[in-house]
Amino acid sequence: MVEKLPNEMIDLIERFIEGTLDEAEQAQLMEKVRQDASLLDYLATQLDISTMLELASRQDEDFAVRTAAHVMKIGSEGEFAFANGVKRRIFRLRLVKGLAAAAVLALAAFPFLPKPATQPEQVALLLRMNRDNNVISSKPVLAGSLIEETAGLYRLDFQNGAIFAIEGPSKVKVISGMEIELKAGRLNAWCPDTAHGFKVRTASAELTDLGTSFGINTTENGKSEFMVLDGLVEVRKGQETIRMLEGDAIESGPHQQMQPVDFDTSAFRKTWPFANGIIATSGAVIPADPDIADRLAQLEDDDHVLVIPERRGVPFNRELKAEILEPGTLPGTLSGDVRTIPPVAGKRLSSFLIRYNPVGVFSEEKFLRFEGEVTFDRPVLAIACRIDPLSHGDAVFSNVEWTDPLRGMEFSQRLNPPDQVTLSHDRRTVKVVFYAGASTDDIRVILED
Repeated sequence: MVEKLPNEMIDLIERFIEGTLDEAEQAQLMEKVRQDASLLDYLATQLDISTMLELASRQDEDFAVRTAAHVMKIGSEGEFAFANGVKRRIFRLRLVKGLAAAAVLALAAFPFLPKPATQPEQVALLLRMNRDNNVISSKPVLAGSLIEETAGLYRLDFQNGAIFAIEGPSKVKVISGMEIELKAGRLNAWCPDTAHGFKVRTASAELTDLGTSFGINTTENGKSEFMVLDGLVEVRKGQETIRMLEGDAIESGPHQQMQPVDFDTSAFRKTWPFANGIIATSGAVIPADPDIADRLAQLEDDDHVLVIPERRGVPFNRELKAEILEPGTLPGTLSGDVRTIPPVAGKRLSSFLIRYNPVGVFSEEKFLRFEGEVTFDRPVLAIACRIDPLSHGDAVFSNVEWTDPLRGMEFSQRLNPPDQVTLSHDRRTVKVVFYAGASTDDIRVILED
């Protein structure tokens, strides 16, 4: 490596990377580099650094400012002329991006220089959760990454919109933005239109999503179960291919053919809510157990208020009606007036029912109090609370025809205080207090996808 360079050579290199050399000066620099192998290595290193600066600056708008401060600090620690030269120039802040961008173009001027290694593509974001089901960290995931976990719950949010919730112990290799290899673990996935065709490879078979929600449970010995909660998938083993619809489940092993099994989703009680966007619940509010849409809509439970996913990725192409459009409590700080939300082209919505639907029929004198809350992974757009806005939204979000006239919140009750719902200031947590009796108590929470 070159220990010290003449000032003339430093100036040529700096101006070359900046892209300001004329043809004669460029020819002069090229000739010197051809004659001195150590100078060739030095210039290649500077171009590698500049290229990495450019890649970083594309992903971080504040990168130039932070890098400027760092390089100035380095420049003050020694007498190396090139670093001091960079220090003088980088004080202008704009130089980092300009210099780095020019360096990428400058590589073409020296075909005999080694090209910098291509950075792996970022394809997803990894969200980790703690034992209380709260997201505690997130980090980018590059193509080719191997993720191994001995326990716990995490989620891969792909840039194409696909979401994979995975429970450890697990071993997952992210092949690309459209393919992973599940070596061990259980997962639930949701794939929108933009991610149809996503592939999940296991040791015994390969699944291709054709839309939109599925689960896979696989062990390190290669045995896997595949089941479809919504839409359609294709599973291939060797020359055999099976298309599976919602409610279907099959089993496959390294030394056994694919065969149907019972549709048992109990293994996915943790991953399924997370894949759907439910971060945490507390009190009497709990996520519904995973199931197909028709059965979810009819779930009954005497002891809990269930959070039930409805349709997802619905185009926002018609108006909606709701009472809650901003943080607050109803009744309380919010008026309770039904308001209309105009459609927004290009946006997509999803919804959840927060519902108490008892197994039996209670008398009007028997009321139970339920209190709890649910936190979602994205802000709430609106909440429909009474029968008219609920019925208006059924055509958009409901998976079944709902004909029961006794539904929604009750703001005036003869023997009990009114039902109550609160939307948090960050718009992600919904708290309910239901006094439930003869009727079904439910609200519809609408979120932007």
